[in-house]
Amino acid sequence: MQERQVNPYIIALTVMLPTFMVLMDTSIVTVALSYMAGPLSVTTDDATWTLTVYLAASGIILPITSFLGNKFGRKNYFLISIIAFTVSSFLCGVAPTLDLLLLFRAIQGFAGGGLQPISQAILMESFPLEKRAQAMSIFSIGVIFAPILGPVIGGWIVDSYSWRWMFLINVPFGILATIMTLMFIFDPPYAKANKILKIDYTALSFIAIGIGALQIMLDRGQEDNWFNSNFIVILGLLSFFFISMFLIKNYFSDKPIIRMSLLKDRNYLIATIAMFFLGFLFFVTLTLLPELMQTLMNYDAFKSGLIMMPGGIASLITVIFIGKVSKKISFKTLIFFGVIIGLYALYLMEQINLTASPYFLLLGRVLIGFGLPLIFIPINVVAFIFLKNEDMGEASGILNFTRSIGGSFGISLMASAMLTHREAFQRDALVQNISATNPVFLHYLNTLQNYLFTYIGFDPNMAYRKAMGLINNTINTQSTIMAFQDDFHIMMWVILIFLFFLPFIKTKTQKPEKIIISEM
Repeated sequence: MQERQVNPYIIALTVMLPTFMVLMDTSIVTVALSYMAGPLSVTTDDATWTLTVYLAASGIILPITSFLGNKFGRKNYFLISIIAFTVSSFLCGVAPTLDLLLLFRAIQGFAGGGLQPISQAILMESFPLEKRAQAMSIFSIGVIFAPILGPVIGGWIVDSYSWRWMFLINVPFGILATIMTLMFIFDPPYAKANKILKIDYTALSFIAIGIGALQIMLDRGQEDNWFNSNFIVILGLLSFFFISMFLIKNYFSDKPIIRMSLLKDRNYLIATIAMFFLGFLFFVTLTLLPELMQTLMNYDAFKSGLIMMPGGIASLITVIFIGKVSKKISFKTLIFFGVIIGLYALYLMEQINLTASPYFLLLGRVLIGFGLPLIFIPINVVAFIFLKNEDMGEASGILNFTRSIGGSFGISLMASAMLTHREAFQRDALVQNISATNPVFLHYLNTLQNYLFTYIGFDPNMAYRKAMGLINNTINTQSTIMAFQDDFHIMMWVILIFLFFLPFIKTKTQKPEKIIISEM
């Protein structure tokens, strides 16, 4: 056995690079859909499928990443995924039609989906337990900062160059990640290829169809009016049936694709549940604020991205802080303060109105940036405290899958369905005040009508119609901003869930032995 001694911080940077690249690609396309539609001769709604197929493919591969790594060897699978992601990124950038772009985006999603859990597994086993918080701090720079940076870079690229460069920009970083992986990543004995490991193609088909249908349903539900659409109903039934069939077959299999026995570890079970809500919280807050700025305040994608950017910088400061104090402050304490900071940030966001300054929006975003890493990093570390190194790949895959699904549920529920429902509710409540018996309304209508008649020159009938039109627009705008406020209020309750987990987390363990990464 030939030992390969590699500085663990170099390993951390090596695995962070492809993770950063993949996560940024998840969000970078969101600002460019209308720019892509014209050159490809399709509608913006058609272009939205570039997001859907990527998320679906990524979601399918996440829970089976460890199994594929065991089958082909972790380093081999990691390397193949980086190369496939890089090549498919290039092909996306030169795709002449939407059909080909969707095909290459699917390949990109399949390749990129497995990179993050493998990166996290490699990272965790490369550091001794007492330094894993520092390792996760480095890794979190990519996980937290990339989705925030994506829309900013995407907005700059589509304004300055072409939407195709959003994909082509991955190529040099993919080549660098490939070289660094070849030089610095080596498999321990338990992560080498298991050629005799059999693939259960039936179970694999069940989970692929089930997760794919679920992701498409969550992503397209709002556009297709949810269960009023036969398409969404069929997707829901397919998802329920095939995921159920997979769970049954996986449970009774001698060689399960996903070992549910890992959930017997209390820390890991808590972390898996918590990660669902963390994905829910992170992606909803990341989606709602830019949508509010662009919908109601007429900010363009680039300007709203710039307001979101300091939140990423705040997260960067926090992860550096956690790396420095993780030996002195308990993980439970960090999570507690993360909840308090996040709660106050969401309270501020609940106060946002149409006259809010960019600095007020920025303050809320910065506070969220400070708070979420205080929750994210400790949960990721405590999840693996009592797990064996050889279990970390599979555990990481499930953990990242629950975060991804939590984000999909959050965006579908809060940024789409709930926002629409609360907007309609608030509008109905406001319209009740539009009455001939309401003196406040009548005074406002008469004042507005007289202004349009006296100063603008409309005749009385036209002045009345214009005044009612302006009042209707005001009601629409006000009901929308109130719906956003309601969403942020609900998110305040969501973040409190993490306090419930604190008493059940165990943080004491024996001092780990020195970890050696070796190659046969």
